[in-house]
Amino acid sequence: MTPRELREACPPGGGPYPCPCCRFLTLDARCAWDICPECGWEDDGQDDLNADEVWGGPNGSESLTAARRGYAEYAAGARSGDRQSVAQGGDGAWWGVARQVLPAAGETGG
Repeated sequence: MTPRELREACPPGGGPYPCPCCRFLTLDARCAWDICPECGWEDDGQDDLNADEVWGGPNGSESLTAARRGYAEYAAGARSGDRQSVAQGGDGAWWGVARQVLPAAGETGG
């Protein structure tokens, strides 16, 4: 299937759905370009069927397989007890850092 065909086959909203990268239930819909607050993966519709492919776009030059490996290393590392992590009941590890960085860069949330 092409990336477009995969996105068209995605379920409608009504989540939560698991992130294809970290597998936490953080997405309100699949293939809706939502950014997972836990791992930072932008859900462009890529999933197990084509996890080794690099689609470019929002996730750059990283395949889903590589992103999963990176998140697994993070989760197993020293920061796995990060209170911002969804696993620890927080809003998400990636989102916690992004919230600190964006205001510093002059961005405002809305």
